[in-house]
Amino acid sequence: MKKRIALVLAIILIASIFVGCAKQAVEPQKEVGNESNDIVTDVLVIGGGGAGLVSAITAAENGANVILVEKMPMLGGNTIISATGLTASDTALHEEAGIPFTVEDHIARTMDMGKDLPDLELVTILAEESNTAYEWLVSLGLSYKLNEEEPWWIIPTEGHYGSQLVNAYVSEATKQGVDVRLETKATELVTEDGKVVGAKVVDKDGKELDIKANAVILATGGFGNAGDLIGEYNPNYAGAHSIMSTAGPTGDGFRMAVEVGAGMRDMEFHQMRPLATPGYWIRESVISEEGIGGILVNKDGARFANETLKPLDLVPEILAQKDRVGYVIFDADVFETKNGTAAVGKGKMIQTDTIEELAEALGLNAEAVGATVAAYNEGQDEFGRETMGKVTKAPFYGVQVAPSSHYTMAGITINADTQVTDENGEAIEGLYAAGEIVGGLYGSGRVAGNNTTENIVFGKRAGKHAAGK
Repeated sequence: MKKRIALVLAIILIASIFVGCAKQAVEPQKEVGNESNDIVTDVLVIGGGGAGLVSAITAAENGANVILVEKMPMLGGNTIISATGLTASDTALHEEAGIPFTVEDHIARTMDMGKDLPDLELVTILAEESNTAYEWLVSLGLSYKLNEEEPWWIIPTEGHYGSQLVNAYVSEATKQGVDVRLETKATELVTEDGKVVGAKVVDKDGKELDIKANAVILATGGFGNAGDLIGEYNPNYAGAHSIMSTAGPTGDGFRMAVEVGAGMRDMEFHQMRPLATPGYWIRESVISEEGIGGILVNKDGARFANETLKPLDLVPEILAQKDRVGYVIFDADVFETKNGTAAVGKGKMIQTDTIEELAEALGLNAEAVGATVAAYNEGQDEFGRETMGKVTKAPFYGVQVAPSSHYTMAGITINADTQVTDENGEAIEGLYAAGEIVGGLYGSGRVAGNNTTENIVFGKRAGKHAAGK
């Protein structure tokens, strides 16, 4: 718990530093006329997460005047809470360790995870330029090591991964003179004769501004916190939202892009975690296989599904329950497994000596939960579960969970130059995109760690092309 509190405090401290750095960026760019609400720049970046920051840095490196607007009071987006590492291939770390993970391996893993639905051209670019992305991070002063058990993972030698990334990005953006405007929300893209020429924004004082730009880069992230969009494109996930991310990904950029004719793809696909709690998720194996697994009950204290269902199939089962929540319950046998220990170590699970005490602590009917556990222990099952253990060994553990969007694979379409394209594949002049807002890289399943690589590879492409290089 002390480590968790220390981490949270560290992130808050870093966030305050980021705000200070943002305020020290270059003077506001040219404002046209007296009392005018018009601002002119070369490149406007909408969104200050990983992809937005990389795009802005690269555009500035290529000689452009850059304004970056971020609706939140701090920079970082979901990148700041990234916890693990990046995926990259054919790096110096692989060569030094003598453990291969080639570009071909990278492409194959990404395509396999997405059931061959991803855009092969984009995936190939991602893999081929992943080493360059890794080397760029090293050039910013970040230090990494190889996870030799899973050689696609490159992880920090120490410290919190996401906050280190954002700290480095903000420092570089400040060095490059990016004009960062926090608490400034883009509301509409402006077009002239089919070309995107800027955006309307509202600043922190509520003042409406028109920012005119030669190019606009959308880097607003996904729409994990936009329940209407999630349910519209996949009714199985209706009612789901994100309790694992920052508050920012509400689909603003996606909506603006669609309004000017952007194409969409893979709209039904989201990386969903059925057993999520605010800020983290519990691996499904704790109720399906590890230590023979625990159980999942609803607010009535009853089991309602086969806990060994695939995670994406478990999501609608939980969403169909009262208040769209469930409760994970397991015993000491599960706790002693790797993921059981990890789940409890997050600090939010309740531990008691009896099932009845656990039920009461969770706000459930003790008699109902006791009866459910007793029936399960006797092998009674109506949901087709083939592997059943027993929840008998004290202490017992439990927590309320809900399905959460973890990553939006759905998104708008782009070409290899990161130009946003319409439904016919034609580029929309003046409009670029990078990061989670983009569809096509993942199909039905995302390779963890590719998101950092994607932000850098396509953020750099977007920044370069938007700057006219």
